[in-house]
Amino acid sequence: MKTDLKRWLPIMVMVVAATGAFTTNAMNLKAEKSALEPGFIQPDNPEEECEISTTCTSENTGVDCTVDYNPAGEKLYHLEGNECTQKLYRPVD
Repeated sequence: MKTDLKRWLPIMVMVVAATGAFTTNAMNLKAEKSALEPGFIQPDNPEEECEISTTCTSENTGVDCTVDYNPAGEKLYHLEGNECTQKLYRPVD
């Protein structure tokens, strides 16, 4: 019995370590994807600055991010430089 434990212990330790590494990596990837960011209203006049509004995410959740999460509200965008170009999505609760 003692011989079997000595033989299998290193293998069991490696399996537990590998499982922990994969779990940690998956959690980090999910956290990066679902990061929240401010959504900006795209002005009609391109010379005006984008106006900050509601918190959104760049992860496609299937629902556009709008002002106050109102479906009839203006769509919100990611601010890059001085332009609001990338559409954002409503975060999942």
